[in-house]
Amino acid sequence: MGDFRPSEPEGHGSGADEAIDCELLSLNAQLCFALYSTSRSMTAAYRPFLEDMRLTYPQYLVLLALWERPGITMKELGEQIHLDYGTVSPLVQRLQARGLVDSARSPADGRAVVLHATPASLELRHGAQHMIQTVLDVVGIPVDGIEALRDQVKALGARLDAVVAHQRGR
Repeated sequence: MGDFRPSEPEGHGSGADEAIDCELLSLNAQLCFALYSTSRSMTAAYRPFLEDMRLTYPQYLVLLALWERPGITMKELGEQIHLDYGTVSPLVQRLQARGLVDSARSPADGRAVVLHATPASLELRHGAQHMIQTVLDVVGIPVDGIEALRDQVKALGARLDAVVAHQRGR
């Protein structure tokens, strides 16, 4: 977990002859790399199922959000899946072109775009459920273990978001 060791206080260990902690800089010691490579592996495990549904992973995330929260605005969707408007908008447009998402201007705020999953996208839920169950079965970790791991990763994400917000506020 090399990424999270505290740095030396200013004025200490900053000389040119400072010893380099090779363990700290080892790729396999990096939490960031473990999360990155695991995320890639998870997406790869989902890929054949998503290809059968003719979805990309980001499109799948959009549909998950819309199945969970019908009538979400484009802005709320971006916040929920942690993508900016410039990334979310083309995803939604491609899903609209396939007849999987409907959009309309909000009657309360004409600037806001409200999104809904279509009946055609709701038919994909069975495939998504099968995908999740199949991958979890193959992984072989009990559901409570998966839930605990998910909760730890989410808590880490929230802490990192706070760090980033603090850094931006400097």
